[in-house]
Amino acid sequence: MASPLSPLTYFRRCPGRTLPMAFVIVLAVAAVASVVTIVHSIDLTVFTLYGYNRYLTGLTPRNSLTIPEDQMAAVRKIPEMGEICPSHSYQVMVKTIFGKMVFPVFGLDSPGRDLVMHRAGVTLARGRMVEDGKAEAVLSEDVAHNLNLKIGDVVSSPDSQDAYAPIPIRLVGTLKGRVWLGLTSKALADANSPFTFTGCLMFSKTPSLAEQRKLDRAVEKAIDKGQAREWQYAGLVKETRSALSNLYLILDLVVGIIVFAISLVCGLLSNIYFTQRLPEIATLSAIGYRRPWLMMRAGAETALLCTVGWATGCVVTVCLLTVLKAVFMTPKGLLLNTFDLSAFVLTTPLPLSITLFAFFTIYTRLRTLDPVSIIERRQ
Repeated sequence: MASPLSPLTYFRRCPGRTLPMAFVIVLAVAAVASVVTIVHSIDLTVFTLYGYNRYLTGLTPRNSLTIPEDQMAAVRKIPEMGEICPSHSYQVMVKTIFGKMVFPVFGLDSPGRDLVMHRAGVTLARGRMVEDGKAEAVLSEDVAHNLNLKIGDVVSSPDSQDAYAPIPIRLVGTLKGRVWLGLTSKALADANSPFTFTGCLMFSKTPSLAEQRKLDRAVEKAIDKGQAREWQYAGLVKETRSALSNLYLILDLVVGIIVFAISLVCGLLSNIYFTQRLPEIATLSAIGYRRPWLMMRAGAETALLCTVGWATGCVVTVCLLTVLKAVFMTPKGLLLNTFDLSAFVLTTPLPLSITLFAFFTIYTRLRTLDPVSIIERRQ
C-alpha cells in the first residue's frame, strides 16, 4: 500500500488539478520539439541533397570552360589521388521545404558511373543503367519521387525552366541507397552541350572517408583558386552552418521565450494549487513535519509531474511528426527526421525550469506559512 504522504497521492486524488499543468507541459514540449525538428530538416535536406560530397572531391574551372592543364597536372601529383573522372553535367531543381535547390546529374563515362555508385553505396533499383551517348539518365528513387517522375518520363528538356538540356533526356532507371545521385552519359553532354564547362570528380585510393578528407585538403593546397574551384564535404558543412547561423539564433531565442513563458505559467499554477492545499500543508506542519521536508515533498511532486509531462510530450511529438511526414512531407519528396534527438534535447530545459519556478513560488509561500492561523480559520 502506498504511503499517504507519497508524492503520488496528490496525483491520484486530485487529477483535475494536476492534469491541466501536465497538459501545458505536453503542449510546450510538442511545440518546441516540432519547430526544432522542422528547422533541422533544412540541414537534413542540404546534407542529403549533396551527400555525395562525402565520397568524392569535385573540381570545376573558373574563367574557362575546362580546367587548365597545369591545374590538372598539379592534382595528379597528389600522393592521395586515386581515380580522376572527367564530368560534363546537367542539373535539375529539387523541391525542398525552403524552396527549389540545384541537384546535379553527373555526366560520366561508364567506369566513372560505376565508381561513384560503388563509393556511395548505391545500386540500381529498377530499370537499367544509361548507355553512353544516349539521352538517358538514372536518378535516386527519392529524387525521382520528389520530381514526380517515373521510368520513361522526361528528366530534362529544351523547354524546361528548372531542368534544361539541349535535347530531351529520359529516365531509364532508379537507384537505391542513402546517397542521392543523378547520372547520365558524358558523351551525351559532350555532343550536345559543347559550351558548358566540364569538371572532374576525384576519388582517394581507398574508399575510406578519412582518406577522402585527406584528398580534399591536399587538392585545396594544390590548386590555384583563381583558375579552379574545389567542392568538398567540409566546405558544404561550413557554408551550410554559416548560412543558417542567423536562423538558429532566432530558433534559440524562440525556444528561450517559450521555455520562460511556460515555466512562468506552470509556476503560477503550482502556486495556485499550493494555495488550495494550505490546510493540508498547515496540518502536516502543525503535527511536526518540518518545512524543509514539506518543501522536498512539494518539489518531488512538481518534478514527477514535469518528468511525466515531458515524456508524454516526446511521445506526442513523435506521433505528430510521423503523421506530418506521412501526410504532407513524403508525398512531396520532402525530408523530415521524426526522431531528431537534438530537438528533444532542446526541450529538457522545460521540465527543469518549470520545477525551479514552481519550487521558488512554493518556497515564498511556505516561508511565511503560519499553520495555527490557517487551522483556526478552517475551524
